[in-house]
Amino acid sequence: MRADGLIFIYNDQIVPAGLRIETEPRAQRGLALAQEILAAHGLALSEAAPRVYAVVRDSAAESVRRPPAAAPSQPDKLEEIVVQTSRYTLAADTTAPKNFLTQDEVQAMPRLADETLRAVQRLPGAATNGVSSLGPIRGGEPNETAIVLNGLRLYEPFHLKNFYSPISLLDSRLIDSIEFYSGGFPAPYGDRMSAIIDANSIRPGQRYYEAGVSLFHTSALAATNFAGDRGQALLSIRRGNLGELSQFAEEDFGKPDYADGFARAEYSLSDNTRISFDALASGDQIVAKRDDGAQTARAKYRNIYSWLTLDHDWSPAASSRVIGSFTDLVNERLGWVEQPGQRSGRVRDERTFHIAGLRLENTLDTGGIKHRFGAEVRHLWGDYDYELDLTVFPGYPFPSSPGSVTTRRVSPAPQGYENSAYWDMRSTLGQRWTVEAGMRVDVQTYDGSDDGEQWSPRVSLLYALSPTTKLRAGWGRFFQSQGINELQVEDGVSQFYPAQHADHAIMSLEHAFDRGFNVRVEAYRKYYRRIHPRFENLFDPLVLFPEAEFDRVMVDAHSARAEGVEVLMQMRPMGPWSGWLSYTWSQVTDRIGTTDVPRSWDQRHAINLGVTWASGPWTATLVNSFHSGWPTTALTIDPVTGTANIDLAARNRSRFADFNSLDMRLTRTFILPRGALDVFVEVSNAFSRENPCCVEYVARRNADGSLTYQRDVNSWLPLIPSLGVLWRY
Repeated sequence: MRADGLIFIYNDQIVPAGLRIETEPRAQRGLALAQEILAAHGLALSEAAPRVYAVVRDSAAESVRRPPAAAPSQPDKLEEIVVQTSRYTLAADTTAPKNFLTQDEVQAMPRLADETLRAVQRLPGAATNGVSSLGPIRGGEPNETAIVLNGLRLYEPFHLKNFYSPISLLDSRLIDSIEFYSGGFPAPYGDRMSAIIDANSIRPGQRYYEAGVSLFHTSALAATNFAGDRGQALLSIRRGNLGELSQFAEEDFGKPDYADGFARAEYSLSDNTRISFDALASGDQIVAKRDDGAQTARAKYRNIYSWLTLDHDWSPAASSRVIGSFTDLVNERLGWVEQPGQRSGRVRDERTFHIAGLRLENTLDTGGIKHRFGAEVRHLWGDYDYELDLTVFPGYPFPSSPGSVTTRRVSPAPQGYENSAYWDMRSTLGQRWTVEAGMRVDVQTYDGSDDGEQWSPRVSLLYALSPTTKLRAGWGRFFQSQGINELQVEDGVSQFYPAQHADHAIMSLEHAFDRGFNVRVEAYRKYYRRIHPRFENLFDPLVLFPEAEFDRVMVDAHSARAEGVEVLMQMRPMGPWSGWLSYTWSQVTDRIGTTDVPRSWDQRHAINLGVTWASGPWTATLVNSFHSGWPTTALTIDPVTGTANIDLAARNRSRFADFNSLDMRLTRTFILPRGALDVFVEVSNAFSRENPCCVEYVARRNADGSLTYQRDVNSWLPLIPSLGVLWRY
């Protein structure tokens, strides 16, 4: 078991030196072997940290070994019934068939910059560009996904937010489980139209420490218990190393610096009442350059989330949770562009937001029906202060381009409330049917739109065709208001839009084969209505000031539709091997006038293949991600005059080449006299595949005076290696 990288903590009073194995265990290795050996002596394992376990007395096991003569038999604990479609769980529980990956597999998975959310990108329905930590889910914009940590929704939980958000605040060392809904989520979740990522942090039960360093991060973690094991505390800090790495780059692209920290303390007031306090904070500072310093951007970000949670069990069938929270966000961005004879400009963008919230959650089991109901109120206030001065000279970007002067001043200060309430019930009908239905209502006052309440009915059905085959179906309406931090002041928008919504219809079939194979086929359709206008850059999204580029356009669709079919095949551990294969056919289009136009992240075909090999202290994972090329817009050239024009009627009618990235990670665990040392090496985009993303057009005048345009296509990230060590003790 030491070869498996597992650490066990015990004392000689619980495990005396004379303790012996009296019967040959059935398990062969790993955690299952340890649990079987200890269970025979009335002992159990309590997870203190990832792959670190404390040996404790198991009172339940002891009562089974020596039951009172008149003790009645207890029924086995029933497995949770999963009714919702489009639900995946990344967790340490390896017995529930709903799991997609175990937590150890998530840790073993290649993930650029140790980014937790890259595991979500391997799931069906997710679109990835290889840079952003969170991409579109089933055709929705990235901001249509809510991220929740320990019961609190996080606003903007990313580092380097104006630079494609490559790293989230969800440190992979801290996350114990992720519940992911790619659609059809139940009524307790709201105000987003596409997906939910609900993460829970680890809860070490014993004293535990970590220290790690990699090319991307330096990190440390400490956990302990107190007050006779009634309380637990956890503290973690992480600092980015990209600023130091940038000094070795051949070109000066700037310097990013960022850090984050997480703290949690929980205490059991009684057997039925628990209180906990969580705090998550981050700070960023970046200087970015382009075109040999002709464009320069400086940005600072600060995020602070703090929340207090009180849990109380009124009885085995009823419980309540109260969460009080405060969120503070500060974003500052300054930029200059000085290209003599082409353009000159300055951008100043400062934003601050504050959210104070109170949330109440209740569960009640009345026997035949399980209820969940609750309410939430948030007070929000913020300030925007945005200025843009831009002068574009005639002849830029093309010889036929006219000059222009843009001056923009926007400084709204929204404030008000965001209120919601929900009720959700689940009931089993007969031997085969389970139904879950709910209703949610949301209302906002800070946006000044006066669009009233948004009522969101939802229903999910489960029909058990057999013990190994399940049919699920779901329908629901999902509203999304424009968040207080989402006003598009950079594009001259100073008022909030009314809430938009999407209707989801989903059906799935899941079958569990013998020997650990599972297959899941799911079809979905999303119909968007009352959607907000959005702004995009047609040719090159990787720019410092998107609002100052000539290809900036507003996409004003009155509706949209996303549909697809997803197939997921899983192979649970068979000896040292495990893996998965998924295929997705999908399409997403905006309805503009009478025309359906593909969204810029529409991908018709996507394939994800992952294979993990784990033997003794070694773990190796290979993941290949493929999707068909995303749409792009071609520049129209007049054959007579050589004048370049952007034909918006032909927007997104061309496509880039297909995207394909092969990533790999190898980890070796060394057992030390004190603790264990994990050493890993990782490669992203191992074949340095050119995955196109951006287009630049360069005008050239021929000898006869005519114009030609050279089309240069740039790519997402090339091959990126990484290595690091993590000491756990």
